[in-house]
Amino acid sequence: MKRSFFRDLWLSREFRIAIAVAILSGAGAYACAAGDWRSGVVLIAAAAAVIAGFWAAVVRPAKIPADAVVTIRLAGALPEQMPRAPLRRLVGAPGLDLHHLRYGLEALAADPSVRAVIVQVEGLEAGLATAHELHRMLRTIVMSGKRVVALLCGDSPSIRDYLVAAGAGEIVANPDVMLTMLGVAIGNPFLRDALDKAGVRAQTLQWKEYKSAGEMFSRDAMSQEVRESLEAIIGDWIGIIAGAIADARKIPLERARELASTGFIGVNAAVQARLVDREGYIEDLRAAFDPDAKRKCFVSFARYLRHAAYARERPGCPRIAMIAGVGPVISGSARLGGEFISGETTAELFDRASRDESVRAIVFRVNSPGGSAVGADMVWRAVREAQGRGKPVIVSMGDVAGSGGYYVAMGADAIVAEPATITGSIGVIFAKFDFSQLMTRLGVRFDFAKSDPRSDAMSFARPMTDEELAQINTAIGEVYGNFTAKVAVGRRLGSDQAEALAKGRVWSGIAAKQRGLVDDLGGFARAVAIAREHAHIPADQPHQMITYAPRDPLSSLRRLLAPSAEGAFAESLMATVLGVPERWLPAIATLLHRGGAMLLCPWLGR
Repeated sequence: MKRSFFRDLWLSREFRIAIAVAILSGAGAYACAAGDWRSGVVLIAAAAAVIAGFWAAVVRPAKIPADAVVTIRLAGALPEQMPRAPLRRLVGAPGLDLHHLRYGLEALAADPSVRAVIVQVEGLEAGLATAHELHRMLRTIVMSGKRVVALLCGDSPSIRDYLVAAGAGEIVANPDVMLTMLGVAIGNPFLRDALDKAGVRAQTLQWKEYKSAGEMFSRDAMSQEVRESLEAIIGDWIGIIAGAIADARKIPLERARELASTGFIGVNAAVQARLVDREGYIEDLRAAFDPDAKRKCFVSFARYLRHAAYARERPGCPRIAMIAGVGPVISGSARLGGEFISGETTAELFDRASRDESVRAIVFRVNSPGGSAVGADMVWRAVREAQGRGKPVIVSMGDVAGSGGYYVAMGADAIVAEPATITGSIGVIFAKFDFSQLMTRLGVRFDFAKSDPRSDAMSFARPMTDEELAQINTAIGEVYGNFTAKVAVGRRLGSDQAEALAKGRVWSGIAAKQRGLVDDLGGFARAVAIAREHAHIPADQPHQMITYAPRDPLSSLRRLLAPSAEGAFAESLMATVLGVPERWLPAIATLLHRGGAMLLCPWLGR
């Protein structure tokens, strides 16, 4: 490929500023020598202003003390990537995303100017795979020789909160904390009886026996096949948790397994069980690191990120693009609030990244329960086209990459999953709702003028006939066949092998690796390492991560500027009932409203 001379030329920010200052100063000196004192003074003053501005806006904010103690607060939702929206910055919307958190934690492990890290964990809303990744990243900082202290300060830290905290070298808990070490549970509500009472009938079809996303509407308990698959995942999950706790807290594995499911524990009992080192407050930690109370050594994580970005900037390095695919998959362009994967928009991002000559590889971060078959296929096709342009695509799976979330990933050059990732769910469901009984109770009548008896088959006004359902079953069987055929090609499996791993069954990352559905286990950093290998970047050469992301749609303006407390409570309650992240609700509601064939992973609230 042709490359621009200026792209190959390494120019640091300081060097570029020095060139600008030299030009301005030289021009000013020349003007003064020629007798044009006014222009000369203006040019020299401009050179001084450039230096002052660079110092004030770039250098000074990035400076940290030589014995810095970095403080991080992990609370609430941790989205994969904060929207790159001027409106969000304008209203000062706070938040920390996983992309920047990973970047900062990786930098901390290698930064000699940082002596310690304090991590406050309080009501973290993250899946087990994310919690495990954060645990390992904190362990890496500990292994680098730095002191890492985790403070549990939520009312009742969950086992995921504790797993993150256990990555630190020391765990301190507020005296009134109650650990909820309840093991793990996954499942979803079953709404058939409630829908019957409301006068709503759900008509669902599934390919095949393990494909359970529609069961919540058509059954009153999970099927035996689904229970079998979920119990296998639970076994892997509790093993992951126990292993991490045993290694970090230096206790026997069986004892760690027992403690992970011991129930509700106060701080004193937690200290005795060696789950916690001592009770304390954030003020105690500050006093220990800064006995003179000068507060000069403490550095917020946001400030540290500016320092890390300044210190690690390497213009001219090989570039790796990062594209995030987060939330339910929809077809078409972006029109919704919340998180979702737009097939059209994501395909455009792959097109842009693959046509950028400076990009050597693409890392595709997937955290999705699936959704639209058409939308997933658009992303799958975009991945293949990027590969056709010579850009290897490496997938990094998050908490879930199931059904359509697996579809968008299966064509990549390599797939990396977390051990606790939920993936697979290679199958198809159909769901359609009949509101005729409810409407009759409310005194509402529907009437249609139709060209054919089946013209109103997709309306809410009547149930589908057996003949119509049979036709749909044949059609979604074709979608299932296309799905499994692409799995076989992408994963280099025989058709019988692909079918044996499909049938709608969900797998943990561990089980998926054993069966060839993914290539490796690890976090985002492992996916980047594999991307470097595929791009033939030498081990001693740094790279630069470039994020490709769409702007926030303007439709989210009202939600951003004037959120409704009542609406927020209703959404939070519904998300809790369904067991999905609140920011995925708009897309899920849209998918269920549209009905039809969907590549959707079952709700796995935990």
